[in-house]
Amino acid sequence: MHMSEIFKEYLIKQKKSTTDVLAQVGIVVAALIISILAFTLGGQLIGPIVVIAAIFGAGYLFSHFSREYEYILTNNELDIDVVYNRSRRKRVTTIDIKKIDIMASTHDSRYTAELNKQAKLVNASDNQNGPNTYAIIGPTQLGYCKVLITPNEQFLNDLYRQAPNKVFKKL
Repeated sequence: MHMSEIFKEYLIKQKKSTTDVLAQVGIVVAALIISILAFTLGGQLIGPIVVIAAIFGAGYLFSHFSREYEYILTNNELDIDVVYNRSRRKRVTTIDIKKIDIMASTHDSRYTAELNKQAKLVNASDNQNGPNTYAIIGPTQLGYCKVLITPNEQFLNDLYRQAPNKVFKKL
Protein backbone atom coordinates (compact mmCIF):
# COMPACT_ATOMS: atom_id res chain seq x y z
CA MET A 1 0.00 0.00 0.00
CA HIS A 2 1.47 3.36 -1.01
CA MET A 3 0.74 6.28 1.28
CA SER A 4 0.76 9.73 -0.22
CA GLU A 5 3.28 12.27 1.04
CA ILE A 6 1.94 14.60 3.70
CA PHE A 7 3.18 18.14 4.23
CA LYS A 8 1.18 20.50 6.44
CA GLU A 9 2.10 23.71 8.25
CA TYR A 10 0.33 25.60 10.99
CA LEU A 11 1.41 28.83 12.69
CA ILE A 12 0.25 29.93 16.16
CA LYS A 13 1.06 33.16 17.97
CA GLN A 14 1.98 32.71 21.62
CA LYS A 15 0.30 35.12 24.01
CA LYS A 16 2.58 36.81 26.55
CA SER A 17 2.56 35.27 30.00
CA THR A 18 2.70 37.31 33.24
CA THR A 19 6.37 36.29 33.53
CA ASP A 20 7.02 37.70 30.03
CA VAL A 21 5.42 41.05 30.94
CA LEU A 22 7.39 41.26 34.21
CA ALA A 23 10.61 40.44 32.36
CA GLN A 24 9.90 43.20 29.83
CA VAL A 25 9.33 45.71 32.64
CA GLY A 26 12.63 44.55 34.19
CA ILE A 27 14.46 45.08 30.88
CA VAL A 28 13.11 48.65 30.57
CA VAL A 29 14.04 49.49 34.18
CA ALA A 30 17.54 47.99 33.75
CA ALA A 31 18.08 49.95 30.50
CA LEU A 32 17.00 53.18 32.25
CA ILE A 33 19.30 52.58 35.24
CA ILE A 34 22.23 51.73 32.94
CA SER A 35 21.54 54.89 30.88
CA ILE A 36 21.38 57.16 33.95
CA LEU A 37 24.58 55.64 35.39
CA ALA A 38 26.30 55.92 32.00
CA PHE A 39 25.57 59.66 31.81
CA THR A 40 26.54 60.38 35.42
CA LEU A 41 29.68 58.23 35.53
CA GLY A 42 30.65 57.74 31.88
CA GLY A 43 31.16 61.32 30.84
CA GLN A 44 30.51 62.76 27.38
CA LEU A 45 32.42 60.11 25.42
CA ILE A 46 31.55 56.80 27.06
CA GLY A 47 28.06 57.78 28.33
CA PRO A 48 26.26 58.01 24.94
CA ILE A 49 27.94 54.81 23.68
CA VAL A 50 26.74 52.86 26.73
CA VAL A 51 23.22 54.34 26.39
CA ILE A 52 23.02 53.30 22.71
CA ALA A 53 24.28 49.81 23.63
CA ALA A 54 21.65 49.56 26.41
CA ILE A 55 18.87 50.57 23.99
CA PHE A 56 19.98 48.05 21.34
CA GLY A 57 20.37 45.35 24.00
CA ALA A 58 16.87 46.02 25.35
CA GLY A 59 15.47 45.94 21.79
CA TYR A 60 17.17 42.60 21.10
CA LEU A 61 15.83 41.10 24.33
CA PHE A 62 12.34 42.46 23.59
CA SER A 63 12.29 40.68 20.22
CA HIS A 64 12.34 37.34 22.08
CA PHE A 65 8.93 38.10 23.58
CA SER A 66 7.19 38.14 20.21
CA ARG A 67 6.96 34.40 19.59
CA GLU A 68 5.11 32.37 17.02
CA TYR A 69 5.34 28.61 16.77
CA GLU A 70 5.20 26.83 13.44
CA TYR A 71 4.18 23.19 13.38
CA ILE A 72 5.36 21.38 10.27
CA LEU A 73 4.11 17.85 9.62
CA THR A 74 6.03 15.93 6.99
CA ASN A 75 4.62 12.38 6.91
CA ASN A 76 5.03 11.22 10.55
CA GLU A 77 7.68 13.81 11.54
CA LEU A 78 6.42 16.85 13.44
CA ASP A 79 8.92 19.71 13.42
CA ILE A 80 8.30 22.60 15.79
CA ASP A 81 10.02 25.92 15.07
CA VAL A 82 9.89 29.14 17.06
CA VAL A 83 9.84 32.38 15.09
CA TYR A 84 11.00 35.44 17.05
CA ASN A 85 9.72 38.86 16.02
CA ARG A 86 8.57 37.43 12.65
CA SER A 87 12.19 37.38 11.50
CA ARG A 88 14.42 34.87 13.30
CA ARG A 89 13.54 31.18 13.16
CA LYS A 90 14.91 28.42 15.36
CA ARG A 91 14.08 24.70 15.43
CA VAL A 92 12.66 23.73 18.84
CA THR A 93 12.42 19.98 18.31
CA THR A 94 11.36 17.15 16.01
CA ILE A 95 8.94 14.45 17.08
CA ASP A 96 8.23 11.13 15.35
CA ILE A 97 4.45 10.88 15.89
CA LYS A 98 4.57 7.08 15.51
CA LYS A 99 7.01 6.81 18.48
CA ILE A 100 5.18 9.01 21.02
CA ASP A 101 3.47 7.56 24.10
CA ILE A 102 0.34 9.70 23.82
CA MET A 103 -1.09 12.97 22.50
CA ALA A 104 -4.27 14.29 24.09
CA SER A 105 -5.97 17.53 25.12
CA THR A 106 -4.66 18.81 28.47
CA HIS A 107 -8.35 19.15 29.46
CA ASP A 108 -9.28 15.52 28.63
CA SER A 109 -9.83 13.86 32.02
CA ARG A 110 -9.57 10.37 30.46
CA TYR A 111 -5.78 10.84 30.08
CA THR A 112 -4.86 12.87 33.19
CA ALA A 113 -2.54 10.17 34.57
CA GLU A 114 -0.65 9.71 31.29
CA LEU A 115 -0.36 13.48 30.72
CA ASN A 116 1.05 14.10 34.21
CA LYS A 117 4.11 11.88 33.64
CA GLN A 118 7.39 13.47 34.68
CA ALA A 119 9.05 14.86 31.55
CA LYS A 120 10.87 17.98 30.45
CA LEU A 121 8.24 20.60 29.52
CA VAL A 122 8.39 22.38 26.16
CA ASN A 123 5.65 24.99 25.75
CA ALA A 124 5.01 25.60 22.04
CA SER A 125 1.32 26.39 22.59
CA ASP A 126 -0.63 29.65 22.43
CA ASN A 127 -0.19 30.00 26.25
CA GLN A 128 -3.96 30.01 26.84
CA ASN A 129 -4.13 26.44 28.24
CA GLY A 130 -7.57 25.96 26.74
CA PRO A 131 -9.24 22.73 25.61
CA ASN A 132 -7.40 23.01 22.27
CA THR A 133 -4.02 22.78 24.01
CA TYR A 134 -2.60 19.31 23.46
CA ALA A 135 0.26 17.56 25.22
CA ILE A 136 2.52 15.22 23.29
CA ILE A 137 4.48 12.90 25.55
CA GLY A 138 7.37 10.84 24.28
CA PRO A 139 10.87 10.90 22.85
CA THR A 140 12.04 14.04 21.03
CA GLN A 141 15.41 15.46 19.96
CA LEU A 142 15.55 17.03 23.45
CA GLY A 143 15.02 13.69 25.21
CA TYR A 144 11.79 12.51 26.84
CA CYS A 145 9.46 15.52 26.80
CA LYS A 146 5.96 16.81 27.32
CA VAL A 147 5.43 19.20 24.41
CA LEU A 148 2.43 21.53 24.52
CA ILE A 149 0.94 22.59 21.17
CA THR A 150 -2.29 24.26 20.04
CA PRO A 151 -3.20 22.76 16.66
CA ASN A 152 -6.31 23.70 14.71
CA GLU A 153 -8.88 21.00 13.85
CA GLN A 154 -7.40 20.24 10.41
CA PHE A 155 -3.82 19.91 11.72
CA LEU A 156 -5.05 17.73 14.59
CA ASN A 157 -6.78 15.44 12.08
CA ASP A 158 -3.55 15.17 10.09
CA LEU A 159 -1.64 14.19 13.26
CA TYR A 160 -4.39 11.68 14.13
CA ARG A 161 -4.05 10.02 10.71
CA GLN A 162 -0.33 9.44 11.40
CA ALA A 163 -0.90 7.55 14.67
CA PRO A 164 -4.61 6.95 15.36
CA ASN A 165 -3.80 4.67 18.32
CA LYS A 166 -1.72 7.39 20.06
CA VAL A 167 -3.39 10.69 19.15
CA PHE A 168 -6.65 11.20 21.05
CA LYS A 169 -8.96 13.96 19.93
CA LYS A 170 -11.19 15.52 22.57
CA LEU A 171 -14.77 14.36 22.59
